[in-house]
Amino acid sequence: MQQTLAKLNIVGAGPGSPEYVTPAARKTVQQAEVVIGAQRSLNLFAEDIKGETMVLTAKNLNSALKFAVESAEKGKNVALLSTGDPGFSGLLRTVLKSSLVKTVEINVVPGVSSIQACAARLGISWDDACLFTFHEGNVTAEEKNKLLSCLKEGREAMLLPDSRAFPPGKIASFLLTAGLDKATPVVVCENLTLPDEKVISGSLEQVSKQAFEPLCVMVIKVNREVKGS
Repeated sequence: MQQTLAKLNIVGAGPGSPEYVTPAARKTVQQAEVVIGAQRSLNLFAEDIKGETMVLTAKNLNSALKFAVESAEKGKNVALLSTGDPGFSGLLRTVLKSSLVKTVEINVVPGVSSIQACAARLGISWDDACLFTFHEGNVTAEEKNKLLSCLKEGREAMLLPDSRAFPPGKIASFLLTAGLDKATPVVVCENLTLPDEKVISGSLEQVSKQAFEPLCVMVIKVNREVKGS
């Protein structure tokens, strides 16, 4: 008889507002005996959490994942919270790359990505856009060149900058140095779905000289004018 694997739930927490947390995500967390996530994500589910919690940070990622797997193997219902959607710049890629998860079955509960929230906020269709994430050490020459190629092809790019290694200002500077028109339209959406949400429109040259909030989405080569707020 084939042995049944323990289950590990990876739950999308949405872009930040409680209004964008799905009922399926809340139900999964309510049933969990162990909930692991960044403090911001845990706060979103404060009224739903009934079990043990562990705060996830960049420094304890491996130990937190090990704890999650071990708890699942002991028969506990475990929910691992991932900001946005687990499958785009979320925890799913990290979990799948880890050798620790070979002993568990992964169950993904999708969430609303900030990319989706950005597209909705700007009223744009993103089915033909190039999507990039520069989070989690993904700031490589290869990814930068993919972004450049996308824009040179005349396609729209939607991306998640890295607030330290590759923020919007540095992205704009890179593209200008690579020869893109300084008047190329850019929109940066900060703190999407939150009370201090802000939409900033400008040119590539203008953005290269500005600083933005860490939680932001950048859209380059927008086909029509978008009014910021």
